[in-house]
This record gives sequence, structure tokens and C-alpha cells, in this order.
Amino acid sequence: MKRILLFIHITVLSFAVMKGQPFTVATLNVDGLPQKIFFIPLNDDGPGADGTERASQYLANKGYDIIGVQEDFYYHDELRSSLEKFYDRGEWMGFSTGNLPWFHLDGFRFDTDGLCEFWKRQHQCISEDAVIWNDAYGRTDHSNDDLCNKGFRRVQMKLDGGRQLVVYNMHMDASEKEDEESGADWHDKAARWSQWRQLRDYVIPRLDDRPVIVMGDMNSYYTRDSILSLFIRPIEATGRYVVRDCWVEYCRGGRYPAIGDAQLYPWKYGYQQGEMLDKILYICPVKGPRLELLDYRVETDYTWDDGSPLGDHRPVMARFRAVDKGDANVDGIIDGSDVACLARHLVGIATAGFSSWAADVNDDGCIDAVDITLLIQNVAHSTHH
Repeated sequence: MKRILLFIHITVLSFAVMKGQPFTVATLNVDGLPQKIFFIPLNDDGPGADGTERASQYLANKGYDIIGVQEDFYYHDELRSSLEKFYDRGEWMGFSTGNLPWFHLDGFRFDTDGLCEFWKRQHQCISEDAVIWNDAYGRTDHSNDDLCNKGFRRVQMKLDGGRQLVVYNMHMDASEKEDEESGADWHDKAARWSQWRQLRDYVIPRLDDRPVIVMGDMNSYYTRDSILSLFIRPIEATGRYVVRDCWVEYCRGGRYPAIGDAQLYPWKYGYQQGEMLDKILYICPVKGPRLELLDYRVETDYTWDDGSPLGDHRPVMARFRAVDKGDANVDGIIDGSDVACLARHLVGIATAGFSSWAADVNDDGCIDAVDITLLIQNVAHSTHH
């Protein structure tokens, strides 16, 4: 083994692949309904123009790579105010009350989904598609979910360095707390479950060898919504992809709450053990590049100066790094240093940043001499092409 290590350090074979620098994503419902429409209070406890400008400053200071926002209705200019210097954005569909038929709301919908995406300028948007939910419930009650074209966006991205990624941003039907407690939220739940099915049926045929991030205000709890059976398990049943929820993986060791269990409200269990309505999931091809979750948190400093919440949601963020098979030291390049890293692992020498998934080159669940042989062959083959 010492001879192998010596050979590796002398002969550094270089194979450049797509860079795997860590990147961050965040989702935030910006609570952007107008505080008043004419003289009628609508969202008078919302952040308003001043609060949305503060939200823009907050997001710009955090410097997330990709941001998905929901309820971006009335204060879009304020939301862009601090972001536009550093970020590009997707389509904003606008919001106007000028043509609102006040006394005939049946059948009326605002022609907007309230969604928008921002990404740092070093990244590139390849394409963006918007899809409206087939089912929604509530026009003058039940959170008014059917008063606008709620749905989801699919954004194809190329990150700085060349790696491609697909991002979904969405806003699902809500349930009012009093309706839940009285058992009157079954229409809301039925609409939301229909949305999970629609999302699944849209996502699966479009999956390829790129990692996928699914995030937004999903208004869903694992304890009341069948997210596992409606979305996660059917995708994994293809045998070609794995699906993870950042909160479940990072804070619960991969254990999903059971449907029917008591709800894990954040105000009772805290923002790590408590379940948020806002979620970040990710999908990775079994044989392709893998996203590794490095960090997940709910941003508790999203507040006014007096410490009160800036809106009715908080930003939820996740930090990832992308890993390719063979990139054992996760530096974004597959070369002789990965062979050395794997060799050190085999003789019991710990290496910072070591990825066991990347080191298992033949994907048989065991890291051994076969993997190092295959890796040496792959590196040698790549340097000759």
C-alpha cells in the first residue's frame, strides 16, 4: 500500500470535471399581499413596503445562490431593491386590483402565481416554465387559494463552474388552523394532495442525470399530508432516483414523522425539531452526480429591530455540494488526488472532506481495492481522451 501511495503522489493524473463548489438555496414566503386595497384592510399585519425593503436587504446580505419566493404580489419593486445589484430573476407575473369585480368573485382569478426566483449573476438560467395547479380550493374563505393562479415553476440552471441543476419553486393550498381543529379542512387537504400528485406526475418524466431541488411554501406537514406516498416513494420506486427532505435528513436522522401523529409545531418544538410548512427536498440520480447536504436551518434572525417577525414565514435555507462518482475528496476534480485519498482511507488514515458515496466507484456498497483499481483506470482513461 505504501508503494501505491508513493506512485499516486508522484503520478498525479488530472481529469477536470464540473466544479463542485458548495452552493446555497433558500425559500421564503414574502407575505406580499397589500396591507389595504383602497380603504379595505387586507393584510394589515403584513410587512408592507418598508418590511419588504428590509427583506430585500436581508436576503442580499445572506447571499444565497438561489432564492425562491412566494406571495410576491404587491411589493415586487421593494423586494428587488437590494437584490437587483447582485441577482438576476425569473418572470414576475404582476398584481393589479384595477379589474377586480368586487361583487362577482365567482370564477375570477388574479392572473398571477405570486412566484419569483432570484439567482446570483455568476449562475445562468437556461429556461423557466410555469404550471398552474389543476385543483385549488377557497375563493372568499379557506385562505383564498383559488383567487390566483397558484402553481409551480421549473427552472433549469447552470451553476458557476458548469454544473446543471433543476429547481422547482411552488406554493400549495393552505389550511386555516381553525378549519383543521374543527375538521373542516378536508377540501383544502384534497386540493393539496391533488397538487402533490400533479407535481409528481410532472417531475418524474422530466428527470434525467441532473440533481433536482424542490422547494417552496408547501403548506404541508408529514403528520397530516401523505407526502411520502404521494411524491417521495413513487419517485424512488422508479429505482433510478433517491429523494430526501433536508429537515428530515439534517434534523431527524432520516426519520420521517408518521401521518396521524401529533403535529410538530415549531413554536412548541423549536425551529430544528419542529416541522415547517416551507420545505426543501432534493432528488438525485442513483448513478449520476449526488447532492450532499452540508447545512439546513430556519433563519430566526429574519426580524424587525425589536425582534418581532418580519412576516408570517421565515426563510428556510440549505447548503449543498455536488459530488461525482470517483471524486473522493470532493474538490470538483477527479484526478490522482482522489486515488490518494481513497488509498489513505483503505489503510485507515482519515481525510477531511472524504465522501464514502463518491469513493464507492462501482456502487456495490463496499469501499475496497476494486474501487481504487477502477478509479485508477478511469483517471488514466480520461487523461488519454
